[in-house]
Amino acid sequence: MRLLVALLAVGWSCAVALAQEGYVKKATRVETIRAALVARGLPDLGGKWLHAGPFDFSGDGAFDAPLPPDADIDLAATYRGKGGVAIRWAAFDAFELGKVVDLQKLYPTERTSAATYLLHDFESKTAFPLPLSLGSDDTLTVIFNGVRLLHDNVNRAAVPDSDRVELKVKVGKNRLVIKVGQYNFDWAVYVAPEVPGVFDETLRRRIDRDFPPAATRPPSGAVGGDEAKSYAVETFATPENCVLEVGGLDFRPDGKLLACTRRGEVWLIDNPTKPAAAKFTRFAAGLHEALGLHVLDDRTVLVAQRPELTRLTDSDGDGVADRFTTVCDRWGVSGDYHEYAFGPAVDRAGDAFLTLNVGFGGGHQAKAAWRGWCVKVSPDGAMEPWAYGLRSPNGVTFSPDGDLFYADNQGEWCATNKLCQLKRGAFYGHQAGLKWVKDSPFAGTVKDTVASGMHYDGTDPRKPGAAKVYPAVEPPAVWFPYGRMGQSLSEPKWDTTAGKFGPFAGQCFVGDQSRSVVMRVALEKVNGVSQGACFPFRGGFQCGVNRLAFGPDGSLYVGQTNRGWGSTGGKPYGLQRLRFTGEVPAEIHAVKVTPAGFALSFTKPLDHATITKPDSVTLKSWTYAYLSNYGAPEADQQAEPLSASKLSADGLTLTVAAPGRAKGRVFEFRLDGVKTASGEPILHPEAYYTLNELPK
Repeated sequence: MRLLVALLAVGWSCAVALAQEGYVKKATRVETIRAALVARGLPDLGGKWLHAGPFDFSGDGAFDAPLPPDADIDLAATYRGKGGVAIRWAAFDAFELGKVVDLQKLYPTERTSAATYLLHDFESKTAFPLPLSLGSDDTLTVIFNGVRLLHDNVNRAAVPDSDRVELKVKVGKNRLVIKVGQYNFDWAVYVAPEVPGVFDETLRRRIDRDFPPAATRPPSGAVGGDEAKSYAVETFATPENCVLEVGGLDFRPDGKLLACTRRGEVWLIDNPTKPAAAKFTRFAAGLHEALGLHVLDDRTVLVAQRPELTRLTDSDGDGVADRFTTVCDRWGVSGDYHEYAFGPAVDRAGDAFLTLNVGFGGGHQAKAAWRGWCVKVSPDGAMEPWAYGLRSPNGVTFSPDGDLFYADNQGEWCATNKLCQLKRGAFYGHQAGLKWVKDSPFAGTVKDTVASGMHYDGTDPRKPGAAKVYPAVEPPAVWFPYGRMGQSLSEPKWDTTAGKFGPFAGQCFVGDQSRSVVMRVALEKVNGVSQGACFPFRGGFQCGVNRLAFGPDGSLYVGQTNRGWGSTGGKPYGLQRLRFTGEVPAEIHAVKVTPAGFALSFTKPLDHATITKPDSVTLKSWTYAYLSNYGAPEADQQAEPLSASKLSADGLTLTVAAPGRAKGRVFEFRLDGVKTASGEPILHPEAYYTLNELPK
């Protein structure tokens, strides 16, 4: 009894101490931070918000073109808006801090080429720096007290924590202005205060423990050093008559490289191992948005066009295709701009697999036959619907083990980008493709409706405490956290160079079209199910990364385009070579699940002193909701306790116990401050492991 009283007294004193520190735990991180700010007499950005819009945001220079509020913000002024409409500042009553706010509801008739301004005036009795977390669909500009803090020309979905700025709050009146430009489709913004430095360490740790913060890293993607030391980028100079918007890449047996383009051309590249001396020759033209190719021999190549799979043949050997043969055209095309066709991935039997994009131009997204499906085409041209529920499957390929994988993009029914193993008859989540189940080989054996609303870890926010019910969806082998690991996933490609490309032989590399980066994936099979971790790898490419191909020299060839979505890098298209310099980077090599936790392997031995420091390794997890929404936030974020960490004698493997693991969740490892035995920091000190199965 005395022990119970003592424990209650300790608990009560801790609660009083936390209350005195201004800590009141609310339902979310943002609400808790705001409550702590208010308790300390600091502004929390709550109260009245105004908006003014829509303004015209059309043309190539729209992002930097001045609009009336840029010159002068007068709350009593009347501006000329889009289409000549008179605009005044008005209350934005539906605005919520810490929520993705739909701006389309403010301007329901504006779907493209518009901009709006949000404004918040507030008073402060204290001068202090206040971090601000932001997200936007699409462009984002932040001005505080007349100083521009952020000017980000992006085309993306609105996701929390996509950007951060620090507001230097002054005593007296302060003004925050946020401009959001809309290129097309959805239009939204996210704004939330973050933990300021004026909070004492105990309070900051308590908030972070109860509500783990989103990970952030420098835009370069490399925290611990220079990526170029290990992987050098070389650029091909393209001819003036070549618009190399790369849709497909593959090497011929003779060592020459073929590249098909979104403009419907195929280019033959001689001497590709020496980019400065490479020679370009047009092999074919007149195709319809070619987004993939597969070389059969030195004279024959398969090309995926929007409406068909085509065989191109150079019958006389003069370096130009002279025979165009339709292999298969049994899928539908309605004229919807979004109805892309990707592939082909060809198996050992000669069967070709293609993935078909759903539409996005109005009406049903699978109004044309087999949209949202993977189809198998035999060498004689017969087509078999293979798997369904795909959204924007920009890249399909076989692993060295013969497993078929595809990469899908965030959007409706797809919480974030993902890499999936394709299996015959499996459903991957996008419900537009269900329209064609009745005409497929699976009619009568699979459901043509699928329940939604639950989380991928089996929990359901609508039914707290209920028994777990997992979505009837084939789970991805890897989820890619949106923004931190790209935004527009493209082609996966396995390293089969046997070490010529560095220490990651047998792993998968995946491009990203928006962020112009290449990422890395290390997979394993647990109970026969593919799962694994993704890692940052190499950024700084000149344009959006769309296609990858390993060459006979062991280099990775990177085909690029930015048309339609935009990308970082500044160039509209191109081709670059990524070459291993011979200097092994200090990296997390792989993450594997163990019966008690995880095992992390490294490319170089770790320093025992830095790995054993408190918080040298941290772990948090989250899941995603299976919903029709365009993307989804990281749900139910939790800090995961780690125990019994052990570094192997050679310093190359760290095992940790993680008792709180549950399948259907993503686990984020952070190793900030960890160094190798030679004192070198980890180049990319993060890993994101998708857990589908626990070892039996």
